Amino acid sequence: MPQPSRKRSTATSTSRRSRKQIRFIAAVRFANGHRQRFSVDNASNHDEARQMVFDELDDVAAVLISDYR
Repeated sequence: MPQPSRKRSTATSTSRRSRKQIRFIAAVRFANGHRQRFSVDNASNHDEARQMVFDELDDVAAVLISDYR
């Protein structure tokens, strides 16, 4: 007796593949010389990630944003 075929929903799996989440890492130097790295997960580009760091942290002297690998 043939078994019914079970199809997976392609809408869910396709949207997951096409919506790849971009992650960034921010290397931050503070005004007092302290350095620290942060993961920025909610930004859509480098400029937005940089702005998020400035919005969240105080006394930032320099920020370097890079793709997270």
